[in-house]
Amino acid sequence: MDHPPPTRELQPSALTANEMYLLLRDSVMPRPIAWVSTLGTDGRSNLAPYSFFSVCSSEPPILGFSAMKSGRDARGQPTYKDTMVNVRANGEMVINVVPESMMLPMVETSANLPPGESEFDFAKLPQAASTAVKPPRVAGAPVAYECVVHSIVELGSSAWVMARVVHVHVDERVYVGTVKGVNHRIDLLQGTEMRPAGRLGRALYSRIRNEETILRRDGPND
Repeated sequence: MDHPPPTRELQPSALTANEMYLLLRDSVMPRPIAWVSTLGTDGRSNLAPYSFFSVCSSEPPILGFSAMKSGRDARGQPTYKDTMVNVRANGEMVINVVPESMMLPMVETSANLPPGESEFDFAKLPQAASTAVKPPRVAGAPVAYECVVHSIVELGSSAWVMARVVHVHVDERVYVGTVKGVNHRIDLLQGTEMRPAGRLGRALYSRIRNEETILRRDGPND
């Protein structure tokens, strides 16, 4: 390439908050989805999807997701919804991986329900008891990470929640076992129904259908 293609140069300070959000959302994709289940102080379960989500560390095992102030308080001011309220109250959650077979109920759990109303009930999703934390997990999720809060970083209108994994549930259908001397390997690509769903835009999602193997010259390649 003799000359780089022309670009449109943008200054973040010149964009509105919504314009910057859409620019980030529509370029950083596809994104994995954290399906976060929590428990309120009244004992009611809550479930919500978050697509600004990633692995922060493997040692210690820490996952992270961004929660935005998408609710409104009595004065009409932006505020966090149930997930953040519950996480701050008891410091526990379960981060469930969303399989393709549960894409529709996952979207339903993003509904703007009244505080305290359970998305599990609204979306008719079965719960399963957790082992090390009180919030339930989504029955049938290929992987569910029981977590406690590691730290919460306030970032303007959002908060980055870092959650330390304390227990893991892996569906037997995706559990492989020992591979090349490494224990507890999993494969979520075996069957399409268990493949993780991805987020693209507001109502646009992705399904994994085309994988391509590209080997590194210096390895490792598995």
